[in-house]
Amino acid sequence: MRPDPRQQTLRQELTQRAAICLISLGVLCVGALAAALALLVAMRDMPALPAVPASVALALCLLLTARLGRWLWVPAAVDRGIPLSGSCAPGFRRRIDRLCERLGARRVHDIEVTPDINAAVVCRPAWGLIGPMRTTLLVGIPLAHSLTAPQLAAVLAHELAHLAAQRNGAEAWRAHLRTWWLRCYDRIDEDSSWPGAIARRLLDATARIDLHQSLQLSRLDEFEADALAARAVGKHALASALLEVAMKDRFLTENYWRKVMDQAHHRRRPSFRPFRDMGFGMQAGFARQDALAGLRDHLSDGSLTGDMDTHPCLAERLAALRIDDACGQHRQSAAPSAGPSAAEHYFASVLPALSLTFDRMWWHASAHDWRHRYSSACGAPDA
Repeated sequence: MRPDPRQQTLRQELTQRAAICLISLGVLCVGALAAALALLVAMRDMPALPAVPASVALALCLLLTARLGRWLWVPAAVDRGIPLSGSCAPGFRRRIDRLCERLGARRVHDIEVTPDINAAVVCRPAWGLIGPMRTTLLVGIPLAHSLTAPQLAAVLAHELAHLAAQRNGAEAWRAHLRTWWLRCYDRIDEDSSWPGAIARRLLDATARIDLHQSLQLSRLDEFEADALAARAVGKHALASALLEVAMKDRFLTENYWRKVMDQAHHRRRPSFRPFRDMGFGMQAGFARQDALAGLRDHLSDGSLTGDMDTHPCLAERLAALRIDDACGQHRQSAAPSAGPSAAEHYFASVLPALSLTFDRMWWHASAHDWRHRYSSACGAPDA
């Protein structure tokens, strides 16, 4: 599948500007360091050199070198997932390998499980900014609880399609260059020093163009990944999975997690562990017909993607797949979702350990808020 001409143009322009900006900052950093070394040599070999001006110039060169180095050294954030070896979930590893082969993507190196209702493929150098390119598939346990095995495969086909179409070979390095520059400018934008203020004035127009075009490219990439995934698993299977994720995400956000935290109004500690009991909560609390009705209203309200959204909205994605009456078709095909979830199918042997780890992470992050709610409900000061 050939990328859209606009997509190719955006990639080329963004990559070229990123390379120019990063190389320029790198040259300035090396130049400032070289100037500092030259001053040190001059101060040593030329005793008659005015000490105060030379010291000030040396300090400025060292400050500029440090600032430029700090701006440039911005490796991507470390993933917060739990590594999953092939021996722990061999069926899942085989399914991923088959999807990669079908899509023409290179093999995923690592699989990590996360506490989010999300999936993503991360492609980055092994040593932060340099080194051999490695790919990591991130799979959220809430996502696996929300979908059946075929539905999860459809979602993962979309993520792996990104790997096949946009992060393969040289394209992976071009994408890495673009994201590196965006992280670099974010650091410049947060720098309140005088070098940061000067850099922002010089780079402001370029950064605004980059942001606008990056958002455009991100949305085009999503449509491209949907089209490739639809070829691999079928457009109706992909649409069904997207609808199921939308409904379950809404259920978890508006119902499940709210009820978990509502316990704090009358219990010092939660009576159930949210990740351990998530599968049961999905089966017992999710009202499919109400969720379908709410989703139909959401799809028919005409809302489209905002200017700052990196992903097209669900209605736009279904329209691009040429799916008519998606909710009606999903209602007719919803019976298989009553079967075992992908979490039970693929991760049954490691699910208790994963759930325990994520429950501990959740309690560590939520304990303060929980105690505050409990104390407020009891009319007592926080413990």
